[in-house]
Amino acid sequence: MTTEQIREHEGKGKSYTLFIDDKEYEVKKASLTGAEIMDLGGIPHSIGVVQILEDDSQAQVKSTDVIELKPGHRFKKAPRFRRG
Repeated sequence: MTTEQIREHEGKGKSYTLFIDDKEYEVKKASLTGAEIMDLGGIPHSIGVVQILEDDSQAQVKSTDVIELKPGHRFKKAPRFRRG
């Protein structure tokens, strides 16, 4: 391998894919905080984010929660409820 090929190989590293509001994102970290997920997806911290679990139920994600990324992790903007 040439020096240039080595640099390219080292720069790639492992990446993790997650979905936020059905948009795909790729990150180089194995875990993200809830705040980082909101920032990545452009979701205001005041609104928050939920994780879509394997059984399609939802779990609230706090800004300080650390999420270990796994294949197919899905998140979306937290629903806003209005009193009628």
